[in-house]
Amino acid sequence: MIYRQEAVEARNKQWSGKALLLSGISSRMVMLFTVIFFFCFLSLIILGSYTRRINVSGEIISSPRAITVFSAQQGFVVSQLVRPGEKVKKGQAIYQIDVSRTTTSGVVSKNRRRNIENQIAVLNNIADKIRQNKKTILETLNRERASYEAALQHSSEILNTAQKGLSMMKQNMDNYRSYQRRGLINKDQLISQTALYYQQHNDLLGLRSQNEQNALQILVLQSNLQTQSVDFDNQLNQLEMQKNALTGELTDADASSDLIVTSPVDGWVDTLSVSPGQMVTTGDSLLQIIPGETRQYELVLWIPDSAVPYLSPGEAINIRYDAFPAEKFGQFPGKILSIARTPASQQEMATYPGAPFRAAEKPQTWYKLVVTPDATHFYYKGRWMGSENGMKATSTLFLEERKLYQWILSPLYDIRNSIRGVASDK
Repeated sequence: MIYRQEAVEARNKQWSGKALLLSGISSRMVMLFTVIFFFCFLSLIILGSYTRRINVSGEIISSPRAITVFSAQQGFVVSQLVRPGEKVKKGQAIYQIDVSRTTTSGVVSKNRRRNIENQIAVLNNIADKIRQNKKTILETLNRERASYEAALQHSSEILNTAQKGLSMMKQNMDNYRSYQRRGLINKDQLISQTALYYQQHNDLLGLRSQNEQNALQILVLQSNLQTQSVDFDNQLNQLEMQKNALTGELTDADASSDLIVTSPVDGWVDTLSVSPGQMVTTGDSLLQIIPGETRQYELVLWIPDSAVPYLSPGEAINIRYDAFPAEKFGQFPGKILSIARTPASQQEMATYPGAPFRAAEKPQTWYKLVVTPDATHFYYKGRWMGSENGMKATSTLFLEERKLYQWILSPLYDIRNSIRGVASDK
C-alpha cells in the first residue's frame, strides 16, 4: 500500500532540493578584517573627540522688557479708560477699581470721608473767625496807636511852646532881679515874678511827663500789635496743620474707596486682562505695556550651573524657534550678549513664562543667559513676520570637548577619585 508507514517516513526524509556546499573563507581574510576593524575602532577612540552639548530653552523679550501692571488691592473694576493698542503717557489713568468696604452703617470709606470733610469745614469756620478777630483787634490797636501818635505830636508842640515861654519868663525873672537891684521895683514884685516862673516850670515838667507817657504808650501798642499778630498767626498755623493732617486722612479715605491704576511709563497698551465689573484680587495681572522706546529684541535662556564655566560673551549659537520649525525654516544665528554670574532668584524666574520649573524635590541652580539674535524678522509666503514678546526658542550649547576614550573611561575616573586620598595641588 502506498500509505504504509514505511512509505510515509521515506517520503518525509526525501530531499526536496539539491544541496550546495560553499567553500569557507580563509583564515587570513578573517584575521585581516579583524585587524582592520580593531585598528579603525582604536583610532576612532584615541583620535576622535566629542563635545558635550545641552539643549536649553527660553523666550524672546523686548528691550526694554514689556511691563506687566498688577493689582495692588482687591476690588471691582469700575471703568476701563484705555483700549488695547492705544498710546499712553506716564501717569495716565488706565483702570478705576472700587476697593471700598460696606457695613450695616453704609460704605466705610464714604462715611469716613464725610466725617473728615465736616471736620475740615469746622476748622475752616474757626480759621475765618480767627482772621476776623485778628482784623478787628489789629484795627483797634492801630486806631489807638494813631490816636496816641496824634496826642504825642500835639503834646510835643505844646511842650515846645511851653519851653519857649519858660525861656522868656526866665529872662523876665532875670530882668526883674536887675530892676530890683537898681531900685526900679520892689521885692514883692520880684518874688511874684519868680513864683510865676517856677509854677510855669512845674507845668512844663507835667507836659514833658505826659509827652513821654504818650511815646511809651505808642511803644506798648506796637508791641501788642506784633504779639497779637504772632498769636493769631500761630493759631492759624495750628489749624492749617490740622487741616493738612485731615487732608492726608482724606487722601487715605479716597485710596480706600477708589484705586486709580496708572501707566508707569510711556508706551503702548498691549493687552488688557480685566474688564469693567470683574473682580480682581491682590497680585492679579491687569495689563501689559510695551515701552515706546523699544529698540531691539533679546533671547533669554536659562542654563544649569554645569554649563556656565564653558560659555563666554560673544560666542555664536544656533537658535530654533517653536513658531518657526527648524525642519522648514532651519536654525537662526545669534551671539551671547551676557551671562549672569549669580544664580537667578525664584522671584526673577517667576516673571518669565518660559523659565524652567524649580522643583523642591530636585533642586537645580539656573543662570540667566542673554542672547542677541541676528534675525528678528522672518519671511514666509510673501510677507515678513516679526518677533514678539514671549516667543519660545531652543538652543544647543556646545560645552567642553574630550577624547572619546575619556568619555568611555569616565566611570573609571569616578572610581579613581573615590579611592584616592586628600587632594593636593603639588
